Amino acid sequence: MSVTLRRLVAEPGFRLTVRASSAALDEPLTWLSSSDLPDPSPFLLPGQLVLTTGLQFERFGDADFVDYVRRLQGAGVLGIGFGAEVVRADTPAALVAACREVGLALVEVPYDVPFVALITWAARELSREAAARSEWALSAQQAISLAAVSGGGVSAALLETARQLGATVVLFDSDGEFVEQQPATRLPAAVNDAAHEDVRRLLARRRRAGGSQRVDGHDVVVQTLGRSDRPRGALALASPNPLDASARAVLMTGIALVEVAREQDAAEAAALAAIRAHVVGLLRAGSLDLAQGLLEEASAAGDVGRLDPQRDVVVLVAGGGASGDELRRQLRRTARKHSRTRFATVTGGRLVALADGESVPWLVAAAERQTVAAGLSAPHPLGEFELALSEAESAYAQAEARGGGVLPWSEAGSGRLLGYLQGTGMTEAASTRLAALGGEGAELVRLTRLWFLHNCRWETAAEAAGLHRHGLRARVERVARALELDLDSFADRAELWALVSLPER
Repeated sequence: MSVTLRRLVAEPGFRLTVRASSAALDEPLTWLSSSDLPDPSPFLLPGQLVLTTGLQFERFGDADFVDYVRRLQGAGVLGIGFGAEVVRADTPAALVAACREVGLALVEVPYDVPFVALITWAARELSREAAARSEWALSAQQAISLAAVSGGGVSAALLETARQLGATVVLFDSDGEFVEQQPATRLPAAVNDAAHEDVRRLLARRRRAGGSQRVDGHDVVVQTLGRSDRPRGALALASPNPLDASARAVLMTGIALVEVAREQDAAEAAALAAIRAHVVGLLRAGSLDLAQGLLEEASAAGDVGRLDPQRDVVVLVAGGGASGDELRRQLRRTARKHSRTRFATVTGGRLVALADGESVPWLVAAAERQTVAAGLSAPHPLGEFELALSEAESAYAQAEARGGGVLPWSEAGSGRLLGYLQGTGMTEAASTRLAALGGEGAELVRLTRLWFLHNCRWETAAEAAGLHRHGLRARVERVARALELDLDSFADRAELWALVSLPER
């Protein structure tokens, strides 16, 4: 409980009488000072109670009393304690009128209550309050630390910091975009706007910085996170109660723990992203068992994803950037309810996501909610991931050219020449001709298709296939010789592309 003038008045041993009331009766007292100067305001600090015997009032007129009270109020004084029967028998009526007019509290102190008794009481109570605040701050810091290290990470540290301070804490990323708020209460618009503006302004400095202001009855405190040359974002706190030194110490502890958790989360996220990118490479190479094994081993570090080889899958490809990353997070949050196969990563600047073949409505709804351009493959066995990925990438390219939206492969491929050829029996003709490749035909066709998928660039196609470029080239040239086609001829290349593409459509 704060030390206030009302608590002082309530002490039965002092028998103080309130001659002029004000809201300051319930504001925290910082000290009691005794002075009979005509103008003690230069020597006072805000939050004090001025004790006086009224010696200076001997030559005061009514206007002088008003000026005296106004000067004290301007210095932040909460009230005046007048010692009766020392110089004057009772409190001057002009002083009572001035305090009531200005709105400054005035209490009368009986003759037999020395000022030093009041000052001693205040010193003792302020000391107790300081000790209690220090004990609370230590307990609050321990609670925040425990929340941060108990597995809850950033969210737990934010929530406990907000709970201990009775405030709202908002986390922003390095671009000044909203990440998370604890608790999820609605802040006044002016407070929300002020916090956002401060965050953007401080992050633009590209150095560690902080700021605070009072807005619409709230203390708004902002602190950037991370090193000056690599900000991780910013934290904003909005508190309806002014923050004292103990509360600010608790806030700094919360900020430090959120900062550490953010750094750890960033490092773990980078490692898991590398694992997911490697899984995509393994799937493209047809190494399904290795991809599953890698996901299972990495699951101890977090929810990396899950593949179900018993089900057909669809592949979604969307743009990267902020929208793609938010779509990835949304898919990861909701995947358990919708799909046994759940995998999403950003690789090569694009989002690649896998889900069960029957989970198409969920994927489409999530992509539409983020208003991103996206392409969706037809359902395929997981072993045909390369084909599904090529369909999704082709559909994505068309969706992006259209200006956005989600485009399924069934619509993206229907207007292509191969789509028409497929309906004329050419698929069977292509399969018959490819039979000339013999027992290794399926693998040779896969590598040739991969080469075309990478626009006939040997280096990038070989890297995707896990081969040396000379090895890949030898295999593709072997296919061309068996089919009596010349890779240096555009017409023959086009025919080869159709031959290896039609049977997979």
